[in-house]
Parts: sequence; C-alpha cells; structure tokens
Amino acid sequence: MVKVQEIISQVMAEKGYRHKYEVAEYFGVTPQALSTWLTTGRIPSKHLLKVRTEIQRPDLLPTIDPTKEDKQTVINYFINENVHLKNEIVKLKDKIQNLQSTKNKNDLIDKINARSLFIAGRLSDGVITEVSGDWEKSMGYGETDLVGHRYDEDFIHPDEFERTKRHQDNIQQSTAVKETRFSTVQRWKNGQTGDYIMLSMIWYVDVKKDMVEIIAKPIDNNFGGIGILN
Repeated sequence: MVKVQEIISQVMAEKGYRHKYEVAEYFGVTPQALSTWLTTGRIPSKHLLKVRTEIQRPDLLPTIDPTKEDKQTVINYFINENVHLKNEIVKLKDKIQNLQSTKNKNDLIDKINARSLFIAGRLSDGVITEVSGDWEKSMGYGETDLVGHRYDEDFIHPDEFERTKRHQDNIQQSTAVKETRFSTVQRWKNGQTGDYIMLSMIWYVDVKKDMVEIIAKPIDNNFGGIGILN
C-alpha cells in the first residue's frame, strides 16, 4: 500500500513544490487537512483520483475501503467527465458541419465566378477597354481579340446589335438618365467555331463617366455540372 507521505512527495516532485502548503493548494484543501491525512494515513478517494489521473499513478488505490460518500464522489466525477466529453463531441460535430457547409457554399461561388465574364468599354463609341474571365475558353476570344475593338465588329448577332445600338443611342440622347442598370440576353459569336452562344448579361451604364460595365455568363442546360438551371 502506498503511504500518504510517498504520495505527497511525488506530487511535490512532479509539480516542483518546495512546501507542503503548496500541496494543500494543489488538492484544494487546507494545510491542516493535509496534516490530518499524514496522521491518519488516509487520503480521500476523490483526491487520490486526482493524483491517479493527473500524475499518471494508476497503481494508487484508496488507503482504506472507500466510504459510500467517496464512492459517490468518484461516480459523480466520471459522470461529469462523460457529460463534458459528450458536449465536446457535439461542439466538434457542429464545427465540422459548419466547415463543410461553408466549403460547399464557397465551391458554388467559385463555380459561378469561374464561368462569369466581365467586359467594360466606352458608351460613346462602343470600344472595349477591359475584359476579365476566361473569354477564350467560353467564347474563343483572347484579350487582344476584344480590347481596343468595337463591340459591333462581328461579335454580336446582327439582330442583337440593332437592339443594342438603339438602346445605346437612347441613353446618350436622354438628358434625364445619368446611369442605369439592366439585364438582357444576347447572342455572341464564338471566335473559334463561329457559332452563336447565348449570354445572360447584366449591364451597368454610367453616362457621365462614358462607361459601360457588363457581367455575362454563357447559358446552357445546366450550370457547371451541378444541376442548377439558368
């Protein structure tokens, strides 16, 4: 049977204590209680359990048969530990679920952004000044095929061009419209195949700055293989 003095000495060695009152503070008891343990040769079970779990002394057993109160203390300790672990598991599951949900949302946004095309130009003469997005993959045009060119240089289907030109003239001639935003669908020619592709477009026009910005996305039967209809 391990003596009380031996247990106290090991606690002092493991924790680097130099005085017994520090051991009393470790157990959460008064120095007088610690002296009583030394006198009676008995450490209450709940304090032995602390040493067994924190200082890795599984060989420590109660110095005498535990009382009913001691047994209940140990039972309550393990119940509380079990509840704590269950709560931690629930929290971890929630975190994992939130991370997966965020990842799925980010993946969807990435897919949307990956298929979006941006084009900007001047309202006054229709010259394209900036593009971004994978125009070459989606529409068969490199950046130099678009930037510096007018939008009416055989990019747009003739029917769409007439409507676009008419809309452009109306905006320029209006004295009330300073800026406008609208959505439309246009057919643009693929630069490599010559086929016309439907583009869903959102236009933003700033008359004062002579600027047009367009976000476009090719229309097909599904969206990036994820089953979202356009």
